[in-house]
Amino acid sequence: MKKSMIIVLAMLLVLSVGVVNAGAVELRVYSMFSGADPASGVYEELIEEFKAEHPEVEIVDESATLDESVKVRIENDFASGNEPDITMYFTDSQAKPIVESGRVTPLDEILANSPEWKNGFLDSVLEQVKYSDGNIYALPITGFYEGLIVNLDLFEEHDVKIPETKEELFAAVETFRANDIVPMAAGLGMTPHYNIEHSILKVGGAAAHDAGIADEINPMWVDGLNHMQELYEADAFQKDTLTQDWSGARQLFKQGRAAMLVEGSWAIADAQNEGANRVTIVPYPKVGENGNQSDLIAGFTSGMYLSKEAYNDDEKQEAVVELLKHLTSKEAIKKIAEANGGLPAADVTPAGLSKPYQDGLEMFKNADHVSLPIDAQIQRPAWQTLVDGVAYIVSGRRSAEDILETVREIELQTR
Repeated sequence: MKKSMIIVLAMLLVLSVGVVNAGAVELRVYSMFSGADPASGVYEELIEEFKAEHPEVEIVDESATLDESVKVRIENDFASGNEPDITMYFTDSQAKPIVESGRVTPLDEILANSPEWKNGFLDSVLEQVKYSDGNIYALPITGFYEGLIVNLDLFEEHDVKIPETKEELFAAVETFRANDIVPMAAGLGMTPHYNIEHSILKVGGAAAHDAGIADEINPMWVDGLNHMQELYEADAFQKDTLTQDWSGARQLFKQGRAAMLVEGSWAIADAQNEGANRVTIVPYPKVGENGNQSDLIAGFTSGMYLSKEAYNDDEKQEAVVELLKHLTSKEAIKKIAEANGGLPAADVTPAGLSKPYQDGLEMFKNADHVSLPIDAQIQRPAWQTLVDGVAYIVSGRRSAEDILETVREIELQTR
C-alpha cells in the first residue's frame, strides 16, 4: 500500500474518532462515594460498567467527600444553574435549597413507567425520602444506623460491661479513666453531632427527640445536653475534645487509645483496629427514665437527584435516565451495601459482611423505634448554632436553655 494512501486512511480514522467524540453525550455526576468512603471503589466500578456498555456517553465524575464546603458548592451550583446532571444529596430538611430551586425532576412518573426498577426499592424507603409536597425527587441507595462503637479488646481487658444504662456508662468511664484510657472519643468543639442526638434520644425518648424545636423547647432537650456536660465533667472525653473534630476522635479510637465512639455505620471501617471482629456497635445506653435502650438513630437521608434540564434535553434524556437506573439498580444497591455496611434501599441481603456490620444490621432489626437525626428535622442554620453551642454548654460558659432559645429563634426565622 502506498505511503500516501496510508496517511489518508489514518487521517480518516482520526476524523471518524473525532466525529464520535464530538457527538458524545456528556453527563456530569456528583456522589458522596469518594476518598476514604468504603463504597468509593464499587461506585467507580459501576461508572466504568456503564461507560463500557454506553461508549457514546462521556461521564464527568465530580464525586467528593461531602463536607461543609462541598455542600455550599452544590447549593450554589443549583442556585446558578450549574448543577450536575445527577447529584447525590440529602433528602431531609437539607434538601430544601435543591428541591425549591426548581431544577430537579420529580421521579414518580419515571418510576411508574419502569415498574421493574421501581419494585427494586423497598416501599418504606421510598416513602421516607418523599419531599414535603409528596413527590419523590431523589432515589436512595443505602441508609445508615448510628450507635456506640466499642473497642472489645479494652472492655475485655479491663473487665468492663458494655453499658446499657446510665450507671453502667459512668462506671465504664470511671474504670477506663483510672487506667489512663480515654473512655469516649469525641469532637465536642467542632463535630458533636452524634453525641447531641443520642444524648437527647436516650434521655428524653423518641417522642421528645423527634419533636423538633419550633413549637417549644422540650425540657428533655435541655436534660440531654446537660447529660453531655455531665460526661464532660466526669472526664469522659479526651483532653482536647473542644478543639478536635470527628476525624481526630475517630483516629484516637482507631489507635486503641479510646474505648468508645459515638458514630454511625459509615465510620465502622475506619474505626476498626487490626482485627475487624474486635470492634462492634451497640445502642447508646438508656440514660433517662423516658429513654429506651433499643431506640436508634437511623434511616435513609440521601439519594440521587435528576437535573430537570438534563431530563428535558432530548439528547441527554435517555442516557441520563439509564445512568440513574444503573446507579440505583437492585444489583448496585446490594454491591454498595456490601462495601459500606449500610442499610440497603432494596430488598437484598448483603453478603460477606464482617462481624461489626452484622451486629449493626441486627441492632437495626431489633430497634423498637427508629428516628432520623436532628439535623434532618431542623434547618441547617439552627442546627449549626446548636453544634457550635455544645462547647459552651459542657464547659459551663452558657446554659443549655440559653443555647436552645437562640436555636429556636433561628429555626423560626428560617423555616
